[in-house]
Amino acid sequence: MYKQLFILLFNLIASPVKTWEGLAEEQDTNNENFHKSYLYPIIGIIALLSFLGVLAYLKNFDLQIALKTVIKVTIVYFAGFYLEAYCLFRILPKYFGQEVKMYICERFTGYSSAVVYTVAMVAALFPALFFIQIFIFYAVYLIWLGATHYLQIKEEYLTKFTIFASILILFSPLLIQWLISLLMPGLKL
Repeated sequence: MYKQLFILLFNLIASPVKTWEGLAEEQDTNNENFHKSYLYPIIGIIALLSFLGVLAYLKNFDLQIALKTVIKVTIVYFAGFYLEAYCLFRILPKYFGQEVKMYICERFTGYSSAVVYTVAMVAALFPALFFIQIFIFYAVYLIWLGATHYLQIKEEYLTKFTIFASILILFSPLLIQWLISLLMPGLKL
């Protein structure tokens, strides 16, 4: 299961056109398989790597800080994912003339966030590599290709949709993280 997950992540990053075209051919209307084999394992891996990263880079062994980090990371990526998918579901028909189902928006959000998730995995395990965050901007290219091949957004709306979806996918985890620190100050590290 994890082998296919990492192969999919690699293919989304290395050969996105071919991968988006392959994903567009999926006819499954049930997102249970998407959640079980893609979304939940990725967020679980990010949480596990953040736990290990905190334990490895702290001078003193502190289980409490590691568990707070896991809770915060899990909330940030789950809430960010569902916020992004819901906003796309509401905005697509209104501004882009595209009627889509919620499960399509969830898949698009999850697959186009592959770079964000991969960077989060590396940054969680190696917190000293803060400069790795710059690579999340490759997600803009993935979003553009996904809008073209997966959602089939019309050419006239493609640039506007790519900008909107990029802002949403790149900055909603930051918004959720800010809200968590504001509403739950005990999770501040």
